[in-house]
Amino acid sequence: MSIRVWENDLIGVLEEPNREENQYRDSIFVNTQNSLQLAVRIISQQPDSMPNVKSVTVFNSDLEQWGFEDDYTEPDHIRKERLRDWLEGCLLVFKVERRVKYDHEEVFNAKEVRVIAKHPSFHQEVRLMPVPVFSEGTHGLDGDEFAYSLANRKFVGRIANVSHEANDTPSVVLWRDEQGDEEQYHLFGEFESHQYAYGGFSFWLSGELKSIAFKEEWMEECYMVGGADDVIYVPLHIYQDMTLGLEEAPVTNEPAHTEKVLTEVESARLAKNEVAVALVEEKTDPLLDQHIQDGEQVFLESFYEQTRESGHAYDGEDLIHFHTSMKSSNLVILSGMSGTGKSRLVDLYSAALGLKGDQHTVIPVSPSWTSDSDLIGYADTMHMVYRPSDSGLINALRKAEKELNKLFVICFDEMNLARVEHYFSQFLSILELDAGKRVLRLYNDDLENRLYNSAQYPPTISIHDNVLFVGTVNVDESTYHFSDKVLDRANVLNLAVMPFTELKRMPEKKKLLPSRKEEVDTDTYRSYKQDQRSVTLSDAELELLWEIHHAFQSIHHQIGIGPRIVKQIDYYLANLPAHGSVTRMQGLDAQMVQRVWTKLRGSEEQLRGLVGTLSKEGEVQDSLLVNLLNRYEHLSTFSKSRKIIQQKAKELKFNGYTF
Repeated sequence: MSIRVWENDLIGVLEEPNREENQYRDSIFVNTQNSLQLAVRIISQQPDSMPNVKSVTVFNSDLEQWGFEDDYTEPDHIRKERLRDWLEGCLLVFKVERRVKYDHEEVFNAKEVRVIAKHPSFHQEVRLMPVPVFSEGTHGLDGDEFAYSLANRKFVGRIANVSHEANDTPSVVLWRDEQGDEEQYHLFGEFESHQYAYGGFSFWLSGELKSIAFKEEWMEECYMVGGADDVIYVPLHIYQDMTLGLEEAPVTNEPAHTEKVLTEVESARLAKNEVAVALVEEKTDPLLDQHIQDGEQVFLESFYEQTRESGHAYDGEDLIHFHTSMKSSNLVILSGMSGTGKSRLVDLYSAALGLKGDQHTVIPVSPSWTSDSDLIGYADTMHMVYRPSDSGLINALRKAEKELNKLFVICFDEMNLARVEHYFSQFLSILELDAGKRVLRLYNDDLENRLYNSAQYPPTISIHDNVLFVGTVNVDESTYHFSDKVLDRANVLNLAVMPFTELKRMPEKKKLLPSRKEEVDTDTYRSYKQDQRSVTLSDAELELLWEIHHAFQSIHHQIGIGPRIVKQIDYYLANLPAHGSVTRMQGLDAQMVQRVWTKLRGSEEQLRGLVGTLSKEGEVQDSLLVNLLNRYEHLSTFSKSRKIIQQKAKELKFNGYTF
């Protein structure tokens, strides 16, 4: 069984009974578990990726928290009529879950059901359009900054419960003016496409930016959901009136106006950076915690700007996962098809941090490397000098040891061209240790007084948390695969290939990408991290990992999820950006892909029971791992994990093994 949940809210109403001759079908019935079940017709715009679903299933248990009580002792027709009467003045808000059963039947259920009242103007033919609402209180921009950002394709903020898909661009958005006694709304548009990333929405205009006031009589027919005030559901006929009004409105963004706003926006961002740099390590004040989050948000916005202007299309979630991995892992490995921009992403990250010169070191790995001397060098006892490798690693580490207030990024490019366990052996041991205890040994202490350049290259180098290690890998016939010894110490992130249509939406590539003017120093970067010593994973999360560990152990007693990986997953989830577009549920799924499923390697005979088999239709059957994920689906949809397991099943079917 495969499961998918669309994260945006939809609105529906109880479906009318089908009264066609000889085909009467009620919209409420009693199922085999003696529970009321109802069909709810969707009346709001659906995401582009959702099949053409006319209705979804809701159970009476979804309505109990909203006051409906079913009496199982009453006759069925009375139970159904009481529910119909209770729903008479109600609309339902929900997310949609699709389940594809083993017989390929698709079932669509409502999740997170909420109840709102119908307006007096409601009629059965109404069609609702979701319109994002932005405001200074929620998104941190004032009206002028918001208008400038819209006109110049800048990020304007996140909206959680609308579709972020590329084909679901809202043609208009609303700005809520919270100044004065009464809130006022202003409509902006029209937009033809968008991007959604950490900074939220950025929009591409179909022409010039225009704005009109949102009429009070329009609001009387619109719907807001619960306590959320960042989406308004507008009836289609009003939506058409709004777009018509925009067509006749004057242009909003005169040059003098936008130049003034540009100055204000840059000043505001500079002020945020100054606050972030001035942070102290002690974070007991909640106001300081908020400043820290703001500082990380400023950095991530800079990172996104770097990627957009580079001409490369990256998935927004991948960028969040990469940043979270960099600040929470001792080693990050970027995998993916050749040409996906792995090395370029590391360059852009360093540029967003404002690193200059030898603060960013790229080490091309050679296929001829067989020992750590190829990476770090060796003591030449014939000439009594220490000869560092041409890689530049030692010089970068020596500089980082002296300048602890500065960040250094060291990238091992195509690191699996040689056997990592050979040339990287000393580092694999070092990376197990805490930052303050990591010491790289260049040669024995008794040679120190005999080597001419021992002052320049002492026998040991301390590696602190101001050094970030990252590697890039390609997986093909020219490379080596990683052992568990490497995988246990690294977050392996596979970069997604974005739809080629995204290339048309990218801004014109700049020849030179300037680094961030204000360099992110070690203390500021450290403030982005959530340091914790005790495990904070929930009992359910720990139980899932424990069951997967035992499933792996059933194959071989040397395969499993060690305590180190559990702690690293915990630390990763704790370090997801507070205002990021990646939820904890998505983060858990990503960590399963990065830290757990990388261990699924072996023959079909070994793994068939774990991974399952592939049907003719491409579905995974009889999979112990899929069954486990289904049992713990309240933790995550595990959509990425399911794709990995499906891919493993394909490899077992066609190759007889997976790697």
